[in-house]
Amino acid sequence: MTTALHPAWELTTPDLQGKTVVVIGGSGGVGEGVVRTLLDDGATVIATGRDRGRLDDLRRNVVDAETDQRLHTEFLDASAPDLDAQIEALATTYGTFDGVVVAVASWGNQGRRPALSLNDDEWQHLLDANLTTVFRLFRGFLPHTAHTGMILQLNGMSADIPFPGAAGVALSAAASKSLTRTIAAELDGRGPRFYQVILGVVRTRARQRAGVDDPTWLDGEEVGAHVAALVVGTSPLTDTTVHYLTDKRVGPETH
Repeated sequence: MTTALHPAWELTTPDLQGKTVVVIGGSGGVGEGVVRTLLDDGATVIATGRDRGRLDDLRRNVVDAETDQRLHTEFLDASAPDLDAQIEALATTYGTFDGVVVAVASWGNQGRRPALSLNDDEWQHLLDANLTTVFRLFRGFLPHTAHTGMILQLNGMSADIPFPGAAGVALSAAASKSLTRTIAAELDGRGPRFYQVILGVVRTRARQRAGVDDPTWLDGEEVGAHVAALVVGTSPLTDTTVHYLTDKRVGPETH
């Protein structure tokens, strides 16, 4: 287990004691860093995923004697017909959530291909995995998230820029950004805050094992620091829906 290092741009370290946060995709590269920071700041964290082995690895990598009792790992399949029942079961077990972090993405099995070379099934799979899942997670978790809480998607720069060879991923990123903005406008303060955090390249253990790393890239823990500040509302961007975290020296921005 390694302790989260807090970034220089963080104004204050959020106190998340008594807060419960779900990290969907918590065993992924970015999700792991978010989980680590939330635990370090005192939260109870429910990390979900579809691979029990990866969830077990997450526990080994992020907990110590103090945080072990505050990390819970649970199976959750965002594409399953019974997703709402799975979410209901989590809420029954852990109570109302103060934060929900959606960190899911799928490249599909078709490889990097020009957009118009994809067949209908490949295209639909990419949209189901990267857009419909986000919609279903937003819809499913909304009734179980505190009015003072927040629901957030971690997204990539393909939400704003072309991504040749990955049109389905890019379209889904742009559409889920629009979805988040629309839900935030519809709720208009009458429910949990909705956020879209668009990230630059993030250092992960998987990339490092493959020999791909750059110390100027974001660390997952830095992403977690911004998430933590949004959970408790101490971020200067608390009242803004779309955030960009692309430069580790600068921190979160609105453009």
